[in-house]
Amino acid sequence: MTDKPDPLLQAARAVLRTCRDDMRTAIEGLPPEAINWRPPGDDTNSIAVFTHHAWHSTRQWLSVTVEAPMPGRNRTAEFEVSYESADALIAKLEEISDECLALISKDRHVDPGAIRPHWDPNTDLKFNAAWTAFHALEHLGEHVGHVGLTRQLWEARASS
Repeated sequence: MTDKPDPLLQAARAVLRTCRDDMRTAIEGLPPEAINWRPPGDDTNSIAVFTHHAWHSTRQWLSVTVEAPMPGRNRTAEFEVSYESADALIAKLEEISDECLALISKDRHVDPGAIRPHWDPNTDLKFNAAWTAFHALEHLGEHVGHVGLTRQLWEARASS
């Protein structure tokens, strides 16, 4: 092993921090009804759901990336959560983002070509470690955008 930080994980840490900060900014100052509001339409989700789901998924995929034990997760329940305040949601975001950053800490190294099994033991899907890291980040980034757009829809609804 080298004393130099792993460039893949170093880049992932930077993206994670940006996503955390952008999501926090989109949540700050919202009333509870905005956090839990779902836009009209089928299969829409609230800011609380997007945030909760995005970070749990990220933590799981990064665990696959670095071969860490799988965290406890109830994916179905992630789409039913609500939070009593923006501060409570931000606290959860901070908690799980810290766990994600710890998974890909500066002292950890990963072989990007190493083959990793899917987190679901009921499937035989396999991916290389680089793909699992990139997938974790692209999925997180997608939901950061959803949180920002949902806030915009909330504000547009409230101002009309």
